[in-house]
Order: sequence, then structure tokens, then C-alpha cells
Amino acid sequence: MQILNMEGWNFKALLSAKGVPIMTAAAVLIGGISLAVSNSVAEGDKIVSGVEVDGKDISGMNEIQAKKFFEQTAAQKSIPLTFSYGGTEFQIQPEEIGLTPQIDKAVAEAESYGRGGSLLGNLGEQFLCLSRGRDVKLAAVYDEDLLNQKINEIATQVNVQPVNAYCNLHSNGMIEPIAGVIGKKLDTEKLAASLKEPLTNLTIPKQAIALELDDVEPFIKTEDIANIDTILGEYSTYYYPGDRGDNIWIAANAINDKILKTGWEFSFNTTVGPRTWDAGYKPAGVIINGKPDIDYGGGVCQVSSTLYNAILLAGLTPTERTPHFFQSSYIGYGRDATVADGQIDFKFRNDLPHTVYIKTYASGSTLTVSILGTRADLNGATIALESEGASLYRTYYKDGQVIKDEYLHTDQYYTASSAENA
Repeated sequence: MQILNMEGWNFKALLSAKGVPIMTAAAVLIGGISLAVSNSVAEGDKIVSGVEVDGKDISGMNEIQAKKFFEQTAAQKSIPLTFSYGGTEFQIQPEEIGLTPQIDKAVAEAESYGRGGSLLGNLGEQFLCLSRGRDVKLAAVYDEDLLNQKINEIATQVNVQPVNAYCNLHSNGMIEPIAGVIGKKLDTEKLAASLKEPLTNLTIPKQAIALELDDVEPFIKTEDIANIDTILGEYSTYYYPGDRGDNIWIAANAINDKILKTGWEFSFNTTVGPRTWDAGYKPAGVIINGKPDIDYGGGVCQVSSTLYNAILLAGLTPTERTPHFFQSSYIGYGRDATVADGQIDFKFRNDLPHTVYIKTYASGSTLTVSILGTRADLNGATIALESEGASLYRTYYKDGQVIKDEYLHTDQYYTASSAENA
């Protein structure tokens, strides 16, 4: 039996045409519907008229034919994801992310139109399919974790780590600024989200997807060190090589090439981190609860004390500082700053108009800490540290005259002939 093609009919005009009684028009309409769907009703295993997939008519197909059609469609659409960046292409194969077309679900949907309801309901649904059409989408599922894993593998190949700007301090005192490098980073979460629609709807583009990477600024930018032109303050102490000297070298390198912008506070313990075996520290002389002892990180206090004197000479502001229990041999009276993991910290703040930069040098038996900054920040003044008994003062000079005399602290030390340097 042939299906009557009703797609070109104008039912509204038919019902309203002059000279055509309403009852007659209704009879014609019902008759037309019956003719149009009678074949589908008679052959209930076939997909009804008007059902399409991507504009292709699949009406009249039985289940086996429809399944074969969707399998062929899935094979055509299940193509690799291809990405391009910097002249290199990267691919993710469908099987690598468990991409699975939902063929049985699509077949069931195609067969469901005009089926399973009452006779009148089925007739109405089939008429709607014929007059308006029904588009069946072949969907797919995939493993999001596998997709994220493959995207992260691509990210490791295209990401570029930023490089901090830094200052070289030459032996003649010349400061050489080295520009930073902006890094690149693939937003993996954003990329994964953008792939959800083409993967689930099997609309994977045939052309390569151009990857767009975000800029990643370095922590120390080129402009951060642009105004650094002088050594604001510098201080040296001396030590003997060995385990204690090795600890000094590790801690000194931990604070090297660090910046402190205006208003920032520096924490020695936070910057250096725990003094543990895992961090490379060795057992050496320390003072614990007022008694000489041996512990990992012995000697690190010489780094914090040397730094303390350098920042005082640079005009920075100490905010937390504690003297040793005993007087240390490597530094003058009242000029030390002890530290202990999780207990005692040394902190200071940059109240100058521009950023300052810390440089350290530990080699042989010499430890030097230099604070680099902007010459104009001290307004032509020079700084000296002066002691009066147990008290320490910071004095600012300009044109040979004292312009500021700042009291810092008065320390008291205990004496013990067996005390070792901490």
C-alpha cells in the first residue's frame, strides 16, 4: 500500500474554502490522515513517515535496518579529536576516552514515534511526524576522567613555565636586571567543558581545534625590578666550613632572589621553611631551652642575624626579632636575630617607596646579604648601626650630619662558657 503524500496540503485553506461544507472538509481531513498513516499502522515494525536523522529520511526501516544505519552513522562521526598549537598537532582517539555512541537508544527513539499509545494517540503522533517531522539525534557517552587525563597529557607538552625577573649583582657592585618571561598555560577545565557538546552529540569537528593558552605572569615581573639601581644595605659574617656551614648555605639560598614590595612583610621561617633532614639540613650546634645542643639546622641563625643587619642598613623596618640566649661569636653585641622552627621568627617590613630585592652569597667561609633597592628612597642618606652599652641605635647621616637617630632595642645575654654558636 502506498502512503499518501500530504506534506503539500494546506489543511487550513481546505477547511475554510468557499463552497466546501465544514463537515465535508473534516471528512476529507480524517480520510487523508487515515490514508497517510494506514500503511504504518498495518506494518507496525517500520519507522513511521517523517522521522529523520541529520536530514536523512529513515522512515520505513525496520529495527535491523535502523540499527545498521545508526552503526554506519556512528562510525562516520566517531573521529579523533585533533588539536593544534605552535605548529604541532595532538590527537585523542575515541577509544582512549571510552566514546560510545548510544545506537540502541537512537533506534528505540526512532521506533517509538506513533507507537505504544492508544489508536487515536498513535494516529495523532504519526500525523505530526508526517507534517512537522521528527529529528532523532545519535548521542554518545564518554569517560570524563579519561578525557581529563588525555587533556592533561597535552597540557604538559604545551605549557610553558614563567621565569622570574631577577638581578645579577656583580663583584664590582654593578646591578644587572634580567627581564622575566611570561609563561603559557592551557585551561584544561575550560577545554574539557567545551568538548562536552561535540562529544555527546557526535559533532566532533574534522579540522584541528586551535588551542588557546592563557598568559601566566611570573611572580617577579620585569617592572618589579625596574627601579633597582643600588645596594641599600649590605652585611657580612664569617663561619667555618662543615655541617654548620652547609646549613648556612642552604638557608642563604632559600632567601636569595626574593623581593619585598612596598608594604610587604618578610617572614624568615615562612621563606626558609622547616630545617629538616628532608630539606637537606644536617645536625649542628644549637641552643635549646638555654642549653647547648645538637639539632638539624644548626647555624641557620647566622643567616637570620646577617639578614637583620643588612635590612637595618637598608632602612627597612624590623617587626619581629628575638636575641639569642647567649652572645654569638659571629656577630656584634645586640645585632643578632635568632629563629626556631614554629617558635621564633624574624620578620621585617618594607616601608620604602619602591621594591627591594634580597641577594645572598655564601661560599667558603663568608656569608654576605645585600639589600638592593632604589637610591632615591633614602633621599641621599647613609645608615650606620651604633651601640651604646647594651643598646643598639640606627643613625641616618646626610652631608656629614645626623638627620635621624633611631633607638632599636636593648638586649641582655646570659653567660655560659660551654655555649656553642646557634
